[in-house]
Amino acid sequence: MTIDARRRACRRLGWSALLAWALFGLALEAMHGFKIGAYLDDALARELLVLAHAHGVGLSLVVLVFGEAGAPLFEHDDHGATRALHAGAMIVPFAFALSSIAHPEGDPNVVVWLVPIGALLVVYALACAALASWRQGSSTRPHDS
Repeated sequence: MTIDARRRACRRLGWSALLAWALFGLALEAMHGFKIGAYLDDALARELLVLAHAHGVGLSLVVLVFGEAGAPLFEHDDHGATRALHAGAMIVPFAFALSSIAHPEGDPNVVVWLVPIGALLVVYALACAALASWRQGSSTRPHDS
């Protein structure tokens, strides 16, 4: 995948996900404002949905930054960092949201176990970008003054 293709993919996912999670947050605020009992009466579900919204927005911004600042760090092969970041940025918030459905009393449902998997994918992508930035910095020589 070329740098331009990585940038385009990150822009598409980042902006689309940011829009979706912002609308999701607006829906949560509306449920709170209209005093929807199904939302307000289940504290755990409410917390999980807020976590989904917050992680969705935050990871969408990470994807956008990665596309602009991270993609150029990889000349040819990014070792799956872009795909890992995209997968993790989708898995984490969706796992939080889905774990709020039909959960046992006091605990999220089993879907919450996808959160650490998604988080590891995000951390892998960030580690690849960090390593690439160090490699890129060590391959350039300082300019003579």
